[in-house]
Amino acid sequence: MTPDVLHALQQATVLYLTTYNTKGQSGTVPIWFFLHDQTIYFCTRRNSLKVRRLRQTARATVHIGSETGPRLDCSAALVEHDPSLQTLLLRIYRRRYRWRWLIVGPRLHWAFARGQEVIVRLRPDTAGLHSQ
Repeated sequence: MTPDVLHALQQATVLYLTTYNTKGQSGTVPIWFFLHDQTIYFCTRRNSLKVRRLRQTARATVHIGSETGPRLDCSAALVEHDPSLQTLLLRIYRRRYRWRWLIVGPRLHWAFARGQEVIVRLRPDTAGLHSQ
């Protein structure tokens, strides 16, 4: 990951994730995220539309900080049954998203315990960061 990409990601607290189906139709949603080993991670409901699209195609795009922010093309993968990564995500989200965590945190703990939540790994493509 280039220094420009790392810097942009370190400054942002939200990404706008675009996923695609096999026909190329897209959908964009804001997500919380964290960086670990130069890889982007986030969690979402296992039965969400973005997960269904990522199961069809691993293609994803993120806009950093805003819907018109710098674009980063990524390859996505679902991370199944990784308790250490779940623990890391919960710890980082608690610290990073502070007061919002009071509402979201208990739901995430509950959803992970019941297998309803999945972690998604986004690996930036080699082309790197694109300006809008």
